[in-house]
Amino acid sequence: MSQPRTLSNQSWSAPEEEPIVQIRNVTKRFGDVYAVDDISLDIHRGEFFSLLGASGCGKTTLLRMLAGFETPTAGRIIIDGQDMTSVPPYNRPVNMMFQSYALFPHMTVAQNIAYGLKNEPLNRAERRERVTSMMSLVQIQKLADRKPHQLSGGQRQR
Repeated sequence: MSQPRTLSNQSWSAPEEEPIVQIRNVTKRFGDVYAVDDISLDIHRGEFFSLLGASGCGKTTLLRMLAGFETPTAGRIIIDGQDMTSVPPYNRPVNMMFQSYALFPHMTVAQNIAYGLKNEPLNRAERRERVTSMMSLVQIQKLADRKPHQLSGGQRQR
């Protein structure tokens, strides 16, 4: 049985493939407090990756930097070969699942999903197809016409 990879272990690599996510010497300070201190790691396409640690150790801060909600004090974040330093959150190929569900209460499940696609260059049929595909992926097709208050916590998260 192989051991899980930690930041101190040798990272997995496929010589023919660049990592899809590269975090290079990333530091984030809030005043004198180091929330993240000189972290480097690679995540390869298709790799299952977990970020584990004690409360307050910097996991959420690192994810917020990856998503563009925080800016690193130092270091670089590269996604699919592109340096994300000056790329705003809404233009990054990253999504974040928050613990509190950010759903519009007056919209159906399908409308909430479609809302996230409003800035994509899709016509109505393409948008509908994408929404259907996403609902199928997370197995909520039967919930398409429900409002958030009609869903369980797990259904809201999906």
